[in-house]
Amino acid sequence: MRFTSRNRTRSAAAAGVITLSLLGATGCSVVNDQATTMEYSPSDGIVQDLGDIQLRNILVVSDGDGEPGRLLGTVINDSSDPVNFELEVGGSTLTWNLPAGGKVIYDDAPQSEVLVETVDVLPGTGIRAEATAGTETATLNVPVVDGQVQYYEDYLPTEEPTPEPASSETPSGEATETAAP
Repeated sequence: MRFTSRNRTRSAAAAGVITLSLLGATGCSVVNDQATTMEYSPSDGIVQDLGDIQLRNILVVSDGDGEPGRLLGTVINDSSDPVNFELEVGGSTLTWNLPAGGKVIYDDAPQSEVLVETVDVLPGTGIRAEATAGTETATLNVPVVDGQVQYYEDYLPTEEPTPEPASSETPSGEATETAAP
């Protein structure tokens, strides 16, 4: 059997086609980042580090459009010193003193400690917030969600009961008798 240049050309072309198809099938990672290596927030809230302070799943629950909101998420102090943490959002300045290695879980906090005065954006968008921890600051875009997801429904802000004014009558300390008819 004799090999002619025509057979060699066919063999080379077949090898080239096979090589290109293998590169096409396996070469995607050469030009594209692997999705599994990208960091992202696996929940509705944001994840942000601010020096030794870690913000995890931070979001605001509100009906939006000028209504009040409630802050949810967790803030962790990963340092060996206490840190003052401040978050300015929706006309409110929320402040906490985090002990060394401590954390605050906003989901468990009383509404008065995590109440955002006014949420001027609609649910499904983000509200601008300024976070300060010690000397570090960051501008955040905090997601706003409403009560359409059943889990968040319980966190929608409710009106605080207004205390009843005290009666202006003062008891005299003396009993009075009423005359029988």
